[in-house]
Amino acid sequence: MNDLTPIIIRGLTVSKGIVIAKCKRYEHGQNDYQKRFINKSEVQKETKKFNKSVEITLREISAIKNKLKPSLRNNVGIFLDTHIHLINDKSFLNNIQKNIKEKLFCADWAVDEEFQSIKSSFAEMKDIYIKQRIDDIKHIVKLLIKNIKQTKKTKNNILTDIKNTILVTDDLSPADVLIAYQSKCSGLISEFGGRSSHSSILSRGLEIPSIVGLKNALDAIKDQDLIVLDGNNGIVIVNPDSSCISYYKKIKREDDNRKISLSKIMEKECVTIDNQKIEIMANLELPQEMKIIKGKNLDGIGLFRTEYLYTDRVDIPTESEQVTDYKKIVRSLKGKPVIFRTLDIGSDKEIPENIQTGSIARNPALGLRGIRYSLNNQEVFLNQVKAILRAGYYGDVKIMLPMITTLSEIQKARELIDLAKNQLKKRRILFSDKVDIGIMIEVPASAVLSSRLAEFVDFLSIGTNDLVQYTLAIDRVDDQVNYLYDPFNSAVLTLIRNVIESGKKHRVDVSLCGEMAGDIQFTRLLLGMGLKSFSMHPSAIPEVKKVIVDSSVKDLNKLASNIIKCVDNKEKQKLIKEINSKSTKS
Repeated sequence: MNDLTPIIIRGLTVSKGIVIAKCKRYEHGQNDYQKRFINKSEVQKETKKFNKSVEITLREISAIKNKLKPSLRNNVGIFLDTHIHLINDKSFLNNIQKNIKEKLFCADWAVDEEFQSIKSSFAEMKDIYIKQRIDDIKHIVKLLIKNIKQTKKTKNNILTDIKNTILVTDDLSPADVLIAYQSKCSGLISEFGGRSSHSSILSRGLEIPSIVGLKNALDAIKDQDLIVLDGNNGIVIVNPDSSCISYYKKIKREDDNRKISLSKIMEKECVTIDNQKIEIMANLELPQEMKIIKGKNLDGIGLFRTEYLYTDRVDIPTESEQVTDYKKIVRSLKGKPVIFRTLDIGSDKEIPENIQTGSIARNPALGLRGIRYSLNNQEVFLNQVKAILRAGYYGDVKIMLPMITTLSEIQKARELIDLAKNQLKKRRILFSDKVDIGIMIEVPASAVLSSRLAEFVDFLSIGTNDLVQYTLAIDRVDDQVNYLYDPFNSAVLTLIRNVIESGKKHRVDVSLCGEMAGDIQFTRLLLGMGLKSFSMHPSAIPEVKKVIVDSSVKDLNKLASNIIKCVDNKEKQKLIKEINSKSTKS
């Protein structure tokens, strides 16, 4: 074994798994160029250089897509289509050409100037998913600048000889992930990136163990270094010693055995020991993620985020375009329910310029977002509702309204949904007239009033990510205060229990679709509180389901009640440990 000192680097897990392998380094590099003003006589030359780089970049991306296996191309090729769409965007191209013609910037400066302009519009956003769409634009800009510098056709030298290795890079594009998958690369490490980037979503979907956000990883890791990639805990160990390797080999064997065991759990019905049927559903945010749940024994999609259709573009999606996407999703579920959350986007988030209203909110989390945005932009809402209703003709769909705080919002939304139905009837278009309407409970106001609101809806869905944040008055993505983000806080648990009891009282289904649903430390507590429906990221489902089928709800009720009442943190931790370690199998 080597005599090098092991190095431990921590990052952000985006796709779980343990890998022990040698690494392959690849550095995209920065957008290095000289800011050079050109003479008017050079405008034509620089414009031609830019146009040529667009052609080469499109050719490179299309070549990658064409090399994909047909099944992969159909399922996840749309990630590359997003890049192609961005490159062909008229506004993007025109602005760069203006930078050359009017500002007299050299071609590569003109491209980066447009990128910086777009980047600044993303800077103040609070929504992580929307904010990380800048990554897609950054990947395109890097390719364009690279191809401006190299006038001849640039060979794609990335990801060669990476079979059974761990790829270490400064930044991952969706194309990188796809090539890594096809090349049977074992794992991915990136200095930059976030959980909501397209590359990370793709890594999870293709089940490639991946960690991002490892700053200066390329400085610490050399080509062919032996690496342990611990995707379960976001840890990378460079040059591990023999005892470390033995430990992780053991962990990997246990992981592999657990996966086999959990795959058998997925074949079973989700029923507790005391014979209570519990719903297990998936949270999805892209059609390409349907691949992850294919063949799984699930009860449906408990939350389908629709924001993807509105990002990476300068216009709004047409009704027809939305119908096409929604219909594919509904058909693939074969009669199981799909709950579409209507557009949850606001004035702080990147939305098509032609439908923006008002100025950037000073406190975006409390601004014009969710249902507030939809009621303020009724044509956008009507188009989406009509698309969902039309998709409902092909299966079981439900509409979920986000960020509800008052009864009047529900009433106004229902009026618009009725209007959408009437418009479809006049056009003699097929649609489902019987679509359940539900609401997201994600602010204290709606949780407190849930019993009243439940009288006017068909189901309630608890969004704990925002509910915890709003209840405790903290920003969970702010490093200075995120330590206060505590879903076990009694105020939060009291609100959740109140919503569950309101559902029982009015015979309205209640589900929970926040991160708590997919975290096994909360599963038995939520069961004890009376929750009957969990919706989570597909990767979390097997472990949560195992906890559920190994539990007896009647044995958890009193413990759950004691945890909610407890205000002493040490005592609460003991109770939490007790409810999670309690052997319920007899």
